[in-house]
Amino acid sequence: MLRRSSPLLVLGLIAVVASCNDLTGGIGANGSPVGIVLMNARTQGAGYTTSPIVNFYSVGSATFSFSTVNSDTCVAAAYDTTSVPTTATHIGAGAYMIAAVSGDTDSLYISPTSDKTYRSKHVSGIPFNPGDSVFFNIAGDAVGFPPLSGTSRTAEPFTIARPVIPAVGQPMTITWTPATDNNAGMYVALLYNKGGGTNLNAQIFCDFHDDGQGLVQASLLPALSSSSVPFVLHAQRLRTQLLQGSLSNSYFNIISTFEVPTPVSP
Repeated sequence: MLRRSSPLLVLGLIAVVASCNDLTGGIGANGSPVGIVLMNARTQGAGYTTSPIVNFYSVGSATFSFSTVNSDTCVAAAYDTTSVPTTATHIGAGAYMIAAVSGDTDSLYISPTSDKTYRSKHVSGIPFNPGDSVFFNIAGDAVGFPPLSGTSRTAEPFTIARPVIPAVGQPMTITWTPATDNNAGMYVALLYNKGGGTNLNAQIFCDFHDDGQGLVQASLLPALSSSSVPFVLHAQRLRTQLLQGSLSNSYFNIISTFEVPTPVSP
């Protein structure tokens, strides 16, 4: 099973996933070729940049991210930024691949390290307009991931109002600028302290359909109200695209995010 924790989802805003289990065939006994792109928006002056991070794996089964799978509910959980390690076999997809956004094109080169991560050599990444399409062209590797070309829409900017803790027994309403279609998800974390002290060690995590409004159940709010420090709001719009490669059992999962607060580009 492929398990990958996104470094972009540093506040535990893990996308709801749907499984595609027991993939067969592919590149030998290790399983099927699967690729994952993680790209977020970062502010740079009055504009934005992005720096796609791409990895390819050989797996026997995979768990893909879908922005349209949402529960419209919230859960209480510990707040932990530790990434879940990936145990799948890393594979290559050629010496480099092409990424193009908003009229700008860049090459993503394979790392010499064992994880074979593909990144831009430009520290600040690629200038782009969040919400535009991104295009990837993968040359492929005969003993790794096969050739593939495809596009996906990136997550567009939004604003979100800081919610107010309501009276006891009432749900909390969270509002934001809704997405322009039904293919996006909104993930909201309310980070707070549980048990005393000043550190943020707990969260209410919500995954909503991206229609501009969500409700936090009243049963989760007493802990938020008793936090010894003001809660911190973090929100993330997610858009995903799952592409199939030239081999029928190869897949490429593009994951694009826009976060508030928005990270600053190097």
